[in-house]
Amino acid sequence: MVQVINSASFSEKGKYRKENEDFIYPCDDQDRIFVLCDGMGGHGHGEIASEIVGTSVFRYLKELQIDEYTSDVLQEALDFAVEQLNDADTYHDERRMGTTLVVVALNRYNVLVGHVGDSRCYLLDNCCNIKFRTRDHSMVAEAVENQILTEEEAYNSPKKNILTRSVQAGKDEKIEMTIDTLVDVTDGDYLLLCTDGVNDALRDNEIEAVLYEGILEERTLRLREMCDEKSHDNYSAIFLQLRQDEKSPSIKDTIYYCPMCGAPLVKDGKNSCATSVQTEHVEQQKVAIPSLDENSTANKKTCDYFLFASHNNSEEYINIGGIKIKKKTYVLGSVWIIVGLFIFCLILLMTLLYSRNVEPVNQRKTIHLLQKQLKIKDQQIIHQSNEYNQIIKQLQDSLAGRKDTNMDSAEAVEEGS
Repeated sequence: MVQVINSASFSEKGKYRKENEDFIYPCDDQDRIFVLCDGMGGHGHGEIASEIVGTSVFRYLKELQIDEYTSDVLQEALDFAVEQLNDADTYHDERRMGTTLVVVALNRYNVLVGHVGDSRCYLLDNCCNIKFRTRDHSMVAEAVENQILTEEEAYNSPKKNILTRSVQAGKDEKIEMTIDTLVDVTDGDYLLLCTDGVNDALRDNEIEAVLYEGILEERTLRLREMCDEKSHDNYSAIFLQLRQDEKSPSIKDTIYYCPMCGAPLVKDGKNSCATSVQTEHVEQQKVAIPSLDENSTANKKTCDYFLFASHNNSEEYINIGGIKIKKKTYVLGSVWIIVGLFIFCLILLMTLLYSRNVEPVNQRKTIHLLQKQLKIKDQQIIHQSNEYNQIIKQLQDSLAGRKDTNMDSAEAVEEGS
């Protein structure tokens, strides 16, 4: 389970602003939802818009009381917040109030990050090296993605704060939230949610350097001091230290890649220069959201997604005898067991057939050998028999010769008498 073990936050007006139009929902380490907004001052009443949207998104998600947040649930929360913003917009002037939004939802095996505008979320490792960063909805970010501008040119561009998407009252078209699923979350990782007052004052490598060492409160204080020194806007941040009790499943096979350059694909087949390969980028269309009065808000939804990558972690693991096994591993293991049994049976059958063919041959060889040995024995017996017969004949002849000699001697004695 992904959990927050420590958190810190700040939200400051800054030296050059009269009001603070940023909003962060009060942090609690036991929460699974964290929200940050940056009211759009140029559109009027930005502080009202940021508070309405931030509070509405947090309360909507909190009151669902579900085990697993999904991308469509985050989109529902945004739709609800837009309704609340429209209801509260009593000014109805040309400068409709609006805000950016970044929301984080902690799940069992992943972290969902949804954002609209240029407020960011960073995932950093235990040494505060950036592992993931959201992509701004701004003109210069699109120019960088399309290789029109370099990162350096975009950072110094006077148009870097012109947004292509925001949460604004009075919009006819549906406001889409970009949602990333972070699965490469390990013990000691950090999440940093911040408004553009932070990332405009500090580049990514400076953020890494400022947050490099010390306990979380010390790191947050250094970040705050650097922003106070360098920022020309309101600046706000939520800094979270994470713990992952169980190994997260990889969803690499749920991401589709461009066959030309290998980049993850997004809507309309365009290449996305994703900062982290192990994120699931979701673009949604035509989402019909039921009203809050319905009892099955999380279950009854009519969705028609344009979705290149989707992932449902609740289906990734199965429980067998109290042991949790990844579904893919279980299926592959079962297939290999079946294949192994088939090969074993095939080998056994071939062995039996071979034995049946070899055994008569061996028996014939044995019989032939015995017959040969018996024949030799017979010849030996016959030979010995012949020798015995000769000896007997010789004895008989010898006896007969003695008998004749005795008879001649007897006749000679008689004649002498």
